Amino acid sequence: MANFVITVDPDPTRRAAFCAIVRTRIAPLDNLASGECSCGDFHALWASGPRAPLTHSRTLRSATVVWGAPIAEENGRRLLAEDLANAWTGSAGLVHSLDGYFAAATYDEDNGLVVGADVLGLFPVFWWHSGDVLLVGSSPELFKHHPLFRFALDLAGLTGILLMMHSVGGRTLMTGVNRLGAGRALVWRRGTQPREVLHYQLPASMAYFDLPFSAAVELVNDTLRRAVARQVPSDARVGMTLSGGRDSRLIAGIMAALGLAPIAITFGNEGDIEMQCAKAVGRALRLEHRSAEMGQHELVDCADLHVRWLHCCTGFNSMDYWHCRDALHSLPPYFVSGYLLDSILGGSHFAWAYSDATRDMCFANFFAQNNRYGIELSKLRSLLRPELFGTLIDDLIGNLRSTYEGYSDLEAQRAWCFDLHHRQRFHVGTPPWLFSFGSWPIMPAADKRMLQVMGGLPVGVAGERRAQDEIIRKYFPALAELPLDRNGYDTTPLSPRVRHILGGALRGRIAPITKMLTRTHSDLERRFYYRLLDFNGPVWKMVRQKAEPHRRKLEAFFNKDVLDALLPRPQVDIRVPNSIIDLSGRRLLVGLCLWAENHL
Repeated sequence: MANFVITVDPDPTRRAAFCAIVRTRIAPLDNLASGECSCGDFHALWASGPRAPLTHSRTLRSATVVWGAPIAEENGRRLLAEDLANAWTGSAGLVHSLDGYFAAATYDEDNGLVVGADVLGLFPVFWWHSGDVLLVGSSPELFKHHPLFRFALDLAGLTGILLMMHSVGGRTLMTGVNRLGAGRALVWRRGTQPREVLHYQLPASMAYFDLPFSAAVELVNDTLRRAVARQVPSDARVGMTLSGGRDSRLIAGIMAALGLAPIAITFGNEGDIEMQCAKAVGRALRLEHRSAEMGQHELVDCADLHVRWLHCCTGFNSMDYWHCRDALHSLPPYFVSGYLLDSILGGSHFAWAYSDATRDMCFANFFAQNNRYGIELSKLRSLLRPELFGTLIDDLIGNLRSTYEGYSDLEAQRAWCFDLHHRQRFHVGTPPWLFSFGSWPIMPAADKRMLQVMGGLPVGVAGERRAQDEIIRKYFPALAELPLDRNGYDTTPLSPRVRHILGGALRGRIAPITKMLTRTHSDLERRFYYRLLDFNGPVWKMVRQKAEPHRRKLEAFFNKDVLDALLPRPQVDIRVPNSIIDLSGRRLLVGLCLWAENHL
């Protein structure tokens, strides 16, 4: 992990006092490597995984720190702090967008401060400003220790998090604390207001609309191969996270074809459907394959870490990954992941904007699907006290609509861009930051050339995984014949063999019995994410019990009866059609209760 805090403060006594506190609290976990870099009024402190790619440099009047591995587009070279200091010029507001997963800051006594991150804003960067003081960090948690900081609950930030399960418009739970926007850099000179300067815009176009399907598939395959070849080091072995689904098997197949031999790891239990599918892929590609259990008994500790360092800004669904460090530390310093590939290449969320009933695509459809992961709109209107929140819900929905419609004139591209900047960035994009303290993530899907190609293809090619599935069938036919994890009991391969088709009938008969058993005995649940997010299971009930005493602190803002109906007492089970999606908002409420313990 790279957890960092930057302060620019002209008062040396105040700056030193703040840094002294940060120095003792900045490490979220034990056995992290700490470091500092200062110049004039600028002071940066961090705690990172001991093998994290991190460089810093300073002169008499400037300093630069890079947490991660930015990659130059032209030659694929990993940039060091000295390189980035030359590429980013705060006085002109000039910031070159770079591939790779990273955050970086460069300070100059004359030109001020520039802070930025990867092109999709996956690496979390938060900031707060008052007068001539600026705080920036990968978490807002330590800002409260600055002598000038005064906490106040941001009601708009809270409303957005409840509505979408994550931050909206950069707002957080603390007034004045913002998360840096995707594709933006923070630029500041003393005596001016901080500015979020756009340096990268998602490339929605019609550049490849005229290509036949076969030509589009070839283009996408070639682009992804080039992204893997450019981002994955060829001079050292790397690891990779291997699930049983499409994304990681495609990345694994490409790496094998390029002569790269990653050490694969799959999280979960040996009996998981995902684990069995992943093992089959590992055997087919002759990869060294390891498994690692998630350690759900540590979930209460994970909950505390997630609340403390992310402040519910990314929901409360990914906290289990805090305790993957030991497994990831056994891998090489870098690991490759298929994260975001389903959305970027597979177009997995185009359909959210489409309605079978009306046969059209629009914001209302897309918003409704996203809102399922938060607090359902009608219930949220009843939950929030109107005398406090007024028209905030409708104001935020209006802002979300404007953002959605501003991406493109084409409805499908609006959905694609909105998804990347919202759900993918905050929900899917959170685990890589948690993983980074063990091994540093490489995500070939989040590559500028890859985004440029996929942003120029029609929904009929990219949507519903058509292009992705065809690439696997055409270029990796052996992988297409293997059982495919679909986060359910159906593991039908993309290219099923006869024996699998015949076996499907039998599986169809026994699946209802299996589901009945898993409802009664959660320890028999073989679907990885269903087990991990079992809100009614004993582990989650422990988290709910820990949060229970603090719900009363939310009652100053929420209607108590509605809160009690949404989040019953820990011993009460909640039955819903889809326990992953339909309980996401309830998990968020648990997180807010835990957050309230130390903030309300």
